[in-house]
Amino acid sequence: MWSVRVATLAELSVDRLLALLLGLRYRQVVTLKRVYLIVTTTWVIVAASSALWFLNPLITLWCGTMAIPLFLIISIFSYTKIFLTLRRHNTQIHSHNVQQPNQTNQLNIARYKKALSAATWLQLTLVACYLPHGVVIALRANSRLSVSVYHARIYTTTLVYLNSSLNPILYCWKLDEVRQAVKDAIRQVLCHCFTN
Repeated sequence: MWSVRVATLAELSVDRLLALLLGLRYRQVVTLKRVYLIVTTTWVIVAASSALWFLNPLITLWCGTMAIPLFLIISIFSYTKIFLTLRRHNTQIHSHNVQQPNQTNQLNIARYKKALSAATWLQLTLVACYLPHGVVIALRANSRLSVSVYHARIYTTTLVYLNSSLNPILYCWKLDEVRQAVKDAIRQVLCHCFTN
């Protein structure tokens, strides 16, 4: 189900790109029904390719080998487009603000940049944890299973699982709302423990 994580982050990057490019039309284009459809389709496709493992493990391996880089390329393209668009907007706003300052517009862009920063950190962590595993899997597909490739696969699989542990830490570090919710939850647990 690693493909689901990579696909979800790719979908998140496309969502952020659409939010930036569509502006006020975003809510008309990205509806809850369409989001449910895309997420459900992703899960069904990944589950079907995983189920093929029982028929032929090589099919599942090749599906993952093709899908994960595709999702990473989509994410890289989306974030690159976002950064270039934001840079262009900043230049336009800066030249416009010299003539007439607009504080609301600056606050919206600052908020968007903060959300984008959190998503970028998640993406970079995912790439750092998944890329070594992808390289080892590719090497394994092209060669016989040697002891060194076997050990590399074990270590890189551990790194992939570590990604799931790092995500909550990144969410708490980069998103104020999540950090506050975690603090409130810990406070409630501690109050409950000390009152009993």
